Amino acid sequence: METLQAILTKALPFLVSFGVTAVVTPLVIRLAERLGWVARPREDRWHQKPTALMGGIAIYGGTLAGWLCMGNAQAMLPVLIPASAIFLLGVLDDRVNLRPHVKLIGQLVAGTAAILMGLRFEALPEVITLGLTLFWLTGITNGVNLLDNMDGLAAGVAGISAIAMAIYSAATGDAATAPGALALAGACGGFLIYNFNPARIFMGDCGSLFIGFSLAAIAIQGTHRTAPNLILALLVPVTTLAIPIFDTALVSATRTLHGRPISQGGRDHSSHRLVSLGLSERATVIVLYLLTALFGCLSLAAAALPLLVVLVLSALLFLGLAILGLYLGILKIYTDEAQVPAHIRTIGGNLLYKKQLVQVAFDALLVPVSFLAAHLLRYEALLSPSVRNTLVMVVPVVLVAKLVGMLACRSYRGVWRYAEPVDAVTAVLGSTAGSLLAAAVLGLWTGFAGISKAALIIDWLFYTALVVTGRMSYVVLREIFGMVPPEHGPRVLVLGAGHECLAIIRKLRDPLSPGRAAIVGILDDDAGKRGRSVGGVTVVGELEDLPELMEAQDVACCLLGVSPESDQGVRILSWCRQQQIPVHRELRDGKPELPWFDLPGRRPAPAG
Repeated sequence: METLQAILTKALPFLVSFGVTAVVTPLVIRLAERLGWVARPREDRWHQKPTALMGGIAIYGGTLAGWLCMGNAQAMLPVLIPASAIFLLGVLDDRVNLRPHVKLIGQLVAGTAAILMGLRFEALPEVITLGLTLFWLTGITNGVNLLDNMDGLAAGVAGISAIAMAIYSAATGDAATAPGALALAGACGGFLIYNFNPARIFMGDCGSLFIGFSLAAIAIQGTHRTAPNLILALLVPVTTLAIPIFDTALVSATRTLHGRPISQGGRDHSSHRLVSLGLSERATVIVLYLLTALFGCLSLAAAALPLLVVLVLSALLFLGLAILGLYLGILKIYTDEAQVPAHIRTIGGNLLYKKQLVQVAFDALLVPVSFLAAHLLRYEALLSPSVRNTLVMVVPVVLVAKLVGMLACRSYRGVWRYAEPVDAVTAVLGSTAGSLLAAAVLGLWTGFAGISKAALIIDWLFYTALVVTGRMSYVVLREIFGMVPPEHGPRVLVLGAGHECLAIIRKLRDPLSPGRAAIVGILDDDAGKRGRSVGGVTVVGELEDLPELMEAQDVACCLLGVSPESDQGVRILSWCRQQQIPVHRELRDGKPELPWFDLPGRRPAPAG
């Protein structure tokens, strides 16, 4: 009984905030509908029907109730007072649509108030501490505001992040911060009941700004008290809020490169880009939930694992997130590319098309990560001071040697977007050459004094795996998203499982292709191919099944998957002409070209 009572006492802020928010939100919906606080569908917004606004009122009320029921509620005053000011700023913005610079000034004032009340990063010079704290508070506040672009996304991500903060604080003995984070998580959970797709209410700026500021403030409060060093004091908040930071960075970079104001709304967020790759809105939100939980687990690992291990894991996860961001950034979202200012177009072009520089930078970042991971494995995560000093001394030599080896083996001539197995082979050769060169230089320089040869071998294995994974990452993402049929693309049947069939499938399934389509299946008269797959698409029947499948599957067009000059191609075209079923060469921008037997200068295939 005592154990149950202790659990309920610790969970009380969560339960109170969850209950209050869940009860108040329907009342806010009715009030919003009566007063006309409704978001109408717009071209630059995602929702398709009028939806109630001002859900942040319920979130604020629930969070406040949870904070007040804490045993040491006064510990939350450095968060509560400036966060309340941010809430009022959001209410004003929702009602009169404040200019961006006015909102920024208000956020800076609230952030300064939080700093004056003792909320700040520690272990840095005073000027840097104040500047970094203010930047963090305003950055995360606006990051969550930008993330509020799809039903349930901001509330769910914020709730998961707050739970991770609460667990980390409890694990590190911070009894003051954990209940405050739980209260915020409870409010997000209670609101999510009405905000998950299809949403009945939006939180508005009064909700997103309040949640963002509260998350940022609690993250500082929960680490500056308990983090044993500056690195963890900065790393834990960043990993916990990785998804809002990721989305903000992606939107800021793409809008800047296309000459668009960062404050301008639009369907160019990470969530929108995932939907354009074929995911449903709910699936997209769940994917971002899972990513948030993954990085939340990383922040929890910081409380249990050695610092160097946490740094290695963090580097790998953030590099993976960066690859995903680069992939999403390639998607053509903006339709007015010609209107991009000349100087922005020049800068953006230089950045976007110097892909070799990105590859070199990626490989360079992997060198210390791999080298450190190899030594952690070799010494079972316990590195003596002499080993650490040796690592610091030799890493620059290893870095140069490996990049020289990669360059000598022409590992930078491939394009990641179109990577093939040959690119993986050159990466293996480059890594091997670089590792051998590094070992030779270290042997001549130090005679391997203080350097583990076993660690060098492990490093070669790690580095090879990482550079190959990096080069094949676009291929993996292409295959993953290629398995998701586009929601609004045309439905296609491929006739004949020949060499041309695989090329057609790759083009139609490429998530970055403008002519992407949903492939219903392949038809081939070879009974031995029935049930087999080509490029991930199944042979579903024979040619005589075509009329029935076209009607049942709402097929828009048929494409020829064999050479039109082959016996099978002539037979397919002849049969389809008799059945008056057009067979097209390809799709261009989602529309079929002329049928094969209607092309100018081509004689119709013989009948029979």
